[in-house]
Parts: sequence; structure tokens; C-alpha cells
Amino acid sequence: MAFKMQCLGIIYGMMILFCSAQDSIPGEIFQDSLPADYPEQDVVDFLAEGYYDHVPSFTNIPKVDTAEFGKLTAAYKTEEFDYDKENVDRVSLFKRIFERINRWLSQLFPDTNNFQFSDLFYKILAVFGIIVLIWILYRVLISRKRWLKPNDEKDEDLDEIRFVEKNLLDLDLSSYIDQARKDGDFVRAIRYLNLLNIQLLAKKGMIDWRYTKSHMELIDELQDNQLKKEFAGNVDILNRVWYGGMPVDEKKYDEFSHYFLNFQAKWQ
Repeated sequence: MAFKMQCLGIIYGMMILFCSAQDSIPGEIFQDSLPADYPEQDVVDFLAEGYYDHVPSFTNIPKVDTAEFGKLTAAYKTEEFDYDKENVDRVSLFKRIFERINRWLSQLFPDTNNFQFSDLFYKILAVFGIIVLIWILYRVLISRKRWLKPNDEKDEDLDEIRFVEKNLLDLDLSSYIDQARKDGDFVRAIRYLNLLNIQLLAKKGMIDWRYTKSHMELIDELQDNQLKKEFAGNVDILNRVWYGGMPVDEKKYDEFSHYFLNFQAKWQ
């Protein structure tokens, strides 16, 4: 019985608290948060007839500086502003370099008379081309000298030397040496003297001759150290004369040929 009375008391207290909470809510609620003196806005009909009659219009259109406009449009028509992939790929490396040099020089020098580096470059190039053309005409028509054409006599000499090298073991080199001396071509005569050394060593079985072999390969095949040293000395003379371009007259030829003849007499 006592327990039931306690439960009823708790329920009654909760009801009293709920009723007091309901009474705390204000009775008046504002429907709008705008102040009472806020002016009413007029409704505008943008499609009404004559609405746009009062829109101001220009009677005097300002003039446009066409020259300045042309500069601006031209500046953005260069290939570096062309974002088409195919066109970008077509720009060569040298053209990009010249354009950068042009921009760099344009920044260094004042803009006088619309100076462009590319104009100066092509003018210099044209002058250089004219000078080269005049020089070619002078060499061909006046001096009668052939320009950029192989020397036929030199080619014939090289063909003859190749023939001798390929048939070295079957030829008599004395006639080739005498003919070169008679022609005054002492460099070619020394070349034949060196081939005569190789012919001598090959016939004695000291080297295995093939015309594709180098002098270093032939020197390595020699077993006798003294022979190897003397043969290498003659090859050194040939290298200085034939490949080094040393001028050789008759006196110099007699001095050099002495080493080759001594080698041939000693090892024959």
C-alpha cells in the first residue's frame, strides 16, 4: 500500500513539471523578422512595353587606335600561341632559338622603327649568299679552277695504289717507284718504297699479307725485335709524309729513301 502511494506521488510531480513547461512558451510569435518600417518593393515587369526605351545609348562612339590594336593582335598570332598540336610539332629547333634571340635583343634595344632581329639576320644571310655566289663565279668563269670537284689525277693515283696493294706479291714495284720520281711525286714514291718493304717480308714468310691489314697488325706479326723496330721506323716516315701532309722535295726524298733502301738491303 505504501509502495503504491509513492508511485502515485512521483507521477503527480511529473505532471506538475510538464504543465509549468508549457506555460513558459511565449504566447506571441512574430511571423516575419523584417522591421515594420521596411519599404515595400515595386514589382518590375521586364517584359512590359516601352520598358527599354529609357536605356541610354552612345551617340559618339570613341575611336579605336587600329595601329595599337594591330600590334596586340599580331603579338598573339605567333606560333608560340598556336596551341594546335600539329603546328607546335612543326616548329623547328633552330626557329625557336632564333625567336628567343629575337625577343632577347628586342628587350635590350629600344623599339626604334619596329626593329626586328630576324630582319637583320636574313639581310646578313642574303649578303653572305651573294658574296659566296660571286666567289663561285670568279673561281669557275675567271680563274678556270674547278670548285668542290675531285682531283682526277689524285683519284688515279689512289686507284693505282689500291691496285698495287691488292696484287702486291705479283708486281715489280721498281717501275712504279721510278715513275713516281719521274713525275716529281715523291710522296707517292715513298708509299711504294714502304710497299716494297711489305712485299719483301711477305715473300720471306715473316708476315701474312692482306691488303686490308693495318701497319700495326703487320708489326705485331714480326717476331724479330730488331726487324720490328726498323720496320716500324719506316712506317713512321710514311705516316708523317702520306697522312701527315709533310712536303717532300727531291732532297727530302733522298734522305727518307735511305732508310727504306737500308732496310731492304739488310733483310733481303
